[in-house]
Amino acid sequence: MWKKSGLSPVIATVLLVGLVVVSGVIMFAWFRGLTQEAVTKFDQNIQLVCKDVRFDVSYDDEELALSNIGNIPIYEFNVKVSGEGGYETKSIKELTDSGEWPADGLPQGGAVSVSVNFEGLSPDKIILTPTLVGTSQKGTQTSFTCDERLYGYQINLT
Repeated sequence: MWKKSGLSPVIATVLLVGLVVVSGVIMFAWFRGLTQEAVTKFDQNIQLVCKDVRFDVSYDDEELALSNIGNIPIYEFNVKVSGEGGYETKSIKELTDSGEWPADGLPQGGAVSVSVNFEGLSPDKIILTPTLVGTSQKGTQTSFTCDERLYGYQINLT
């Protein structure tokens, strides 16, 4: 006759414990990705401060002129260069000669004119997005780039 056999209780227990541990690790990683350390500036969440950032931009023959016309200091800008082959995003410090961008960024009322080098790209448009510096919950200075869709400034070059 046929001898019926199944998993031994020990193997079944090991498999169940392994399944629970793997599920727990996956859930922990997922929840950790959802939470973000709060960064504040002027006792507000830095995301809310982005709406108060005001700046003027002009671009002429690889010369970018930036003015901070608001009350929020701007640490730097992310520059998204779009062309035929797609797009590339770099910080303004990477696109300028060393020392041209102020180390502390643009304070209130500050202005700077920098030469930008797009390294062989022929851009159709440029989008500048401000980056601010705030204080994390641990007390360290942390940079935060505002949302490009809401606070980016687009310059069409064609």
